[in-house]
Parts: sequence; C-alpha cells; structure tokens
Amino acid sequence: MKTRVEKALKTAGMKAFEETCYLYPVPELKEVQEMLPMEAAVEVKYRGDFTGRILIEARGGLSQAIAVNMLSSQDPSEEQKMDALGEIANIICGNVIPALGGISQGYRIEAPRCIPLNEVQNNLLGEPLVSMVLNLNQGRADLKFYVDGYYPAPEKNT
Repeated sequence: MKTRVEKALKTAGMKAFEETCYLYPVPELKEVQEMLPMEAAVEVKYRGDFTGRILIEARGGLSQAIAVNMLSSQDPSEEQKMDALGEIANIICGNVIPALGGISQGYRIEAPRCIPLNEVQNNLLGEPLVSMVLNLNQGRADLKFYVDGYYPAPEKNT
C-alpha cells in the first residue's frame, strides 16, 4: 500500500500545485529550502474503507504564493492564505483516495482544518504512512499521508 500511496500523493500534489496555483517543482532548491521554518499546516481527514488524514506543511512563503495565484490578490489576508492552503489539501486528498482504489463503501472528505504549529513541530500527530517534500519555485510543501491504526515497524538493532 505504501508504494501506491507514495505514487498517488506525488502525482496529486504536483498536479494540484501546477494546475491550481501555477507553482512548479524545482528539485535544485532542495538544499536552499531544507531548513525553511514552517509557516502553516492544514489537514483534511478522510473516511471510507480506511480512515486517516492528509497534512500539508507550508514553508518559505508557500501559503502566500498559493493565495496570490489562486485568488489573484497581491495582498491576501492570513485567513485567505489558510483557506487557499486548505483548498489545495482538499484537492490533493480528493485525488489521492480514489486513486488508491478498493473503495467499496465510497469515501467522505471532511473540511480542511488548520493545525496549530506546535502540534506539528512536537510530533503530536503520530507517524505518517508516507511523507514527501515538494520543492517548488515559490516555497516548499511537506505532504504527509496518515492512516489511522498505522504504526511503523520498530527499528531493528544490528
């Protein structure tokens, strides 16, 4: 399942940022963007054959860039930035879950919710099944896919 989620999350994330926000991947920025502080975090919960959430952490001016490009406003408010980030999370979740297939009961996606930064920074949300970084031309997005009841296998001492 992990490989399918990685592929679906990367595809949905890239497509959402490119087509909705006009933000494009720039892998060459990996080192420059590596230590950028988190500015915002949003989650979208999903329910169906399995339940969990998708979390997006925005860094390096990403929430500003998303709002500017989605709303055509050069000076979006903090609320508009969070709404735009939440909409991107919603789009990504709405594309990842059906791409995983095997949805016999259908699925439900809840409204996006802003997550306090201290919850994310202190790792109070648990371990994701999949985590990836998208280095974009106007900031960095950390995408995390959680499945309720998933706990990583303990590391073996060698």
